[in-house]
Amino acid sequence: MIRVAAAQKGGKWARRALLHGVLVAGSVLFSAPFVWLFSTSCKAPDEMYPPRWVPQVPGGIVESPYIALRDNERVEKPGLVEKEDWRRLRAPMMQAISGRVRQLQGGLPEFFDPYLAEPDLAEGIFRQLLRRAPDALFEKTEVVGASWFAQNVDEGLVRSTFERVYRRVAVADVVLHGWDIQTTELATPGGAFPWEVVEGDAELTFRSEGLLRPAMEVKYSFRDRERFTLQATLPLEMAPDEVKSAAVSIHGDRSWHEIHGTVELAGRRFASAQKAFLGTDRWADVTWQFASEADEGIDIKTWYRLDPAGPSTFVEPDRIRITLEFRHRSQPMATLNKYANNYRDVLRQVPLWAYVKNSFLLVGLNIVGQILGSSLVAYGFARLRWPGREFCFMLVLATLMIPAQVTMIPVFLIFKYLGWYNTLRPLWVPAFFGSAFYIFLLRQFMRGIPSDLEDSAKIDGCGFLGTYGRIILPLIKPALAAIGIFTFMGVWNDFMGPLIYLSDQELYPLSLGLFALQVFRGGNFGLMMAASVLMTVPVVLLFFAAQRHFIQGITLTGMKA
Repeated sequence: MIRVAAAQKGGKWARRALLHGVLVAGSVLFSAPFVWLFSTSCKAPDEMYPPRWVPQVPGGIVESPYIALRDNERVEKPGLVEKEDWRRLRAPMMQAISGRVRQLQGGLPEFFDPYLAEPDLAEGIFRQLLRRAPDALFEKTEVVGASWFAQNVDEGLVRSTFERVYRRVAVADVVLHGWDIQTTELATPGGAFPWEVVEGDAELTFRSEGLLRPAMEVKYSFRDRERFTLQATLPLEMAPDEVKSAAVSIHGDRSWHEIHGTVELAGRRFASAQKAFLGTDRWADVTWQFASEADEGIDIKTWYRLDPAGPSTFVEPDRIRITLEFRHRSQPMATLNKYANNYRDVLRQVPLWAYVKNSFLLVGLNIVGQILGSSLVAYGFARLRWPGREFCFMLVLATLMIPAQVTMIPVFLIFKYLGWYNTLRPLWVPAFFGSAFYIFLLRQFMRGIPSDLEDSAKIDGCGFLGTYGRIILPLIKPALAAIGIFTFMGVWNDFMGPLIYLSDQELYPLSLGLFALQVFRGGNFGLMMAASVLMTVPVVLLFFAAQRHFIQGITLTGMKA
C-alpha cells in the first residue's frame, strides 16, 4: 500500500511538472513575437540585417576617432567549414591580411597610420573578402587560403573598409532656411567651415582626402571634462526674422553622446528643446527650427525645436552664431539613449497625442453606445413579450451571416448622403443601434435571471425602464464588461473604418496614424516597431486591469441559486 501511494504521489507530481512545463513553453513561444517587436524598436536602422535578438550596446566611448565594427558585421564561420577547422584556418588568414595592410601603408593617407594595426580593420577586410572567396578555398583543412586573402588586399579595399569602420565626429556645411520655402542660404560656401573649439578637450582638423567628403574632423576626449563645445559665426544674408531653421551636417561616431544646439542672432539666444545624438556613423543633416505653429501641426517633424533662451551678447549685424555642445554620457546612459531613441522620435515627429485623443474618443463613444444599444435591444428580446419577437430576433441573428464587405459600399453611400464623410460620426453613431452578436450574448445572459426578481420590481412600482436600470443592468455587469473589452480592442485596432471615412489627418485615430507614419518613414522599421509598441501598451494594460471581469464575462456563469 505504501509503495502504491508513493507511486501515485510521484505520478501526480510528474503530471504537474509536465503541465507547468507545457504552460511555460507555450508562454515563451507566444511571447516571442512581442519580444522581437520590442527588441526591434530599440535598434538603429543599420542593425536590422542580419537579424539579431539583442540590439547592439554602445561601447562607452570616451575618446574619438576610433576603429570599430558593428556587432552585425562580425565575421561568422562559413557553412562549408567545421568549427574546429575554422579555428585553425582563421588566424593565419587574419595574419596575412594584417601583413598585407602594413605593406600598403605607404600609399595610404597619413592619418590612417595610427589605426592600420587595429584588429577590427583587418576583420572588416576579411569580411569583405569572405563574400567573394571561392568555395574550394575551404574544402581542404590545410592552411591554403592565407595567400589568397593576402593577394586580394589592395589600397581600394583598405580605403573602403577604413571608411566603414572609422568612427569619428565631423562637422561640415550649415544651411539656413527661411520661412519662405524659396529662401535658402548656404552659410558655408566653397567648403569654408569656420568651426572652432571654444570649450573642452577637443581638436579640429580639416580633412579632404580619405573620407567621403571634406569636413572638419573632431578629435575629442571626455577623460578630464564632461563636454566640449564647437562654435561657428556665419554670414547672414536674409533678415533675422526671416530665418526659419539652421541645418548642420554632422557625422556621428555611434557613441550616443548628446548634442545640444544654440542659435544666436540680433541680440537674441535660442536653445534646443530636444537633444540630438551621435547615434549614426553616417552623414546626417541635424536641423534646429525656431518654435512656431508648425510644432503643433500634423506634419512629420524632422527638426528639433528652438525655444527662446533670453538675450544674447552676440549683436553683430548680418551675422549668426551657431553653437554645438557635445555632452558625455556613460555607457548605461548611452544605452538608454539608444534604446529609447525610436520612442523619442515617434513622440517628437508624429502628432501621436492627437491620434491617441481621437482613438480614446472613438473607444469611449463606442463602448457607451454598444452597452446602451445592445442591452436595451437584448432586454426587449429577453424579458418583454410582444408579437413577432422570435421572428425579429431571427432577423437580427441573420445579419451575422452577411459579410461586412457586402454592406460596405451601401453604408458608405448612406453616410456620404448624410454629409458625415470625413467626420467621426460614421465610426461611433452605429454603435448606439447595437450589434447582433452582443444582442445575442446579452439576451442569453438575461434569460438566466430569475423572473421573481422582475416580478418583485413590478410590485414595488418599477416600469420596464426602471426594471431594466435597477434590476437587469446590475446583474449583467460581467457580460457588459466583456462587451466593453471586446469593443475597446475592436475599435482601438480598427483600420478599415477610418481609412474609408476619414481624409483629414487631424481626425486620424492611432491605427490610421501609424499607417501615415509608415508612408512617410516606411524604411525605418525601428521607428515603426516603437510606434507599434506604444499602440499595444494600452490593450495590454486593459487586459491586466480587467482580466477578472473579462474571464467572468466570457464564462457567462449567470447568478447562483
